[in-house]
Amino acid sequence: MIAFAAMLAGFPASLPGYLAQASEADRAVAHALLSGQRPRRVAGLPALMDWAAEVAQVPDWLVQASLAACGDRAETAALLLPPATGTPPTLAEVVATLNRTTPITAHSALLGLWCRLPPLANHCVNRLASGTFRTIYPTAPVPPSGPGGSVLAVMVLAQAASPDITVALWQDTTPVPIARLPLTLPDTPRIMAWIRANVSKKFGPVRQVPPVQVFRITFDGLTRNARRKSGYELQAAQIVEWLPEAQADTLTVLDALAAQNGL
Repeated sequence: MIAFAAMLAGFPASLPGYLAQASEADRAVAHALLSGQRPRRVAGLPALMDWAAEVAQVPDWLVQASLAACGDRAETAALLLPPATGTPPTLAEVVATLNRTTPITAHSALLGLWCRLPPLANHCVNRLASGTFRTIYPTAPVPPSGPGGSVLAVMVLAQAASPDITVALWQDTTPVPIARLPLTLPDTPRIMAWIRANVSKKFGPVRQVPPVQVFRITFDGLTRNARRKSGYELQAAQIVEWLPEAQADTLTVLDALAAQNGL
């Protein structure tokens, strides 16, 4: 379970390494989860926060202050829990436990998992238990095609749970999203702190931020996609560098790259 949660933090680049070292049972469960097959929902996030606070003996005012600072109930519950003890459960064990858990046994089942896992893994457990785990692995892989390259894109949205961000290129004075990508840089804690301090709007777990933080995005392929606001799909895109003093590119960069390659 610990390795699976760590893999999610670096997805998709970290997936091949995880699959190479995972047990056969964990590989099968990971493929199922990432393809949209979720375990049974056993409890809501408010209940998970209450149970975590009970275990940690944290007063309600501190729970609410922690939630305000973090912005995510599943993550807050995980961070409230005491340090792990005992042997960590495997991914297959966690999912099997959740699948046989009922609302009546959910409290004891989750306490039995939480006490054996660190915060990052418990955050994933909370997502699975509450039915808020989101599929991030396409069921039909898109074959790589077209040209590769890089762009300077500006962050417009963030989700702390993953964590991941949505980046955009400028079209006149409007930022147009081009990709939603996991944030795995060494500077991620500093970036997340900036996000929490600069939220302009909230949409459930998603936070809108001022379009000022720029990142270098590399990609292996570029295809046209009329369903995207940008008109393009980036293949195997990843964030490689945070450039807080840089200026983001415009959509004409992708237009030029597509024209050069006959797209």
